[in-house]
Amino acid sequence: MAADAHWSPLIAVFTRAPVAGRGKTRLARIIGEAAALDLQRALLERTLQAVTASAIDAEIWLDGDSSALPAHRLAVRHQRDGDLGQRMLDVIGDITARGRPAILIGSDCPVLDPPYLHAAADALSSGADLVVGPVEDGGYVLIGMRRPHPDLLLGMTWSTSSVCQETLRRAREAGLAPVVLDRLWDVDDEASWRRWQRLSAATTDR
Repeated sequence: MAADAHWSPLIAVFTRAPVAGRGKTRLARIIGEAAALDLQRALLERTLQAVTASAIDAEIWLDGDSSALPAHRLAVRHQRDGDLGQRMLDVIGDITARGRPAILIGSDCPVLDPPYLHAAADALSSGADLVVGPVEDGGYVLIGMRRPHPDLLLGMTWSTSSVCQETLRRAREAGLAPVVLDRLWDVDDEASWRRWQRLSAATTDR
């Protein structure tokens, strides 16, 4: 086991500030800009609550104005310029340079919870090179590394149904043995938005 396997992981909530017209633009064309903004804000708030409840060290890595964020107690850092893969790599590089395994998560998954985050952290703390949390649309909600692996992030065709599969293929080619967590679902189209509404209603009725 590598010497740094016991260094505790740090979660990076990789997100965009909830501002009208800047997020969920594809879905906004169907449900309206106001509803899309409400959704973006609610999902981000739910994600921050899950991260806080996990008690794992975490930061927000933000694209946009921090004043638009919901209430939270996390440090805020700002994403650098570049395409998605480069920005993700920058975050992972920053965290691992501080001696911490990095767990990068999105904010579109309403069922991401503390046990799931702990499963990712435990995998990295146990020596895994890579941990991935897939979602049903073929992407992933979580990726964690103990050191940066640029080949897994650069030159990727994002927002397709093969992102997770391609990431795992590249990992195997690099000689990595990824830990793959349970598949979750995120909200990025009308069907998943309605699924989110049903989940929200069920939670409210409890």
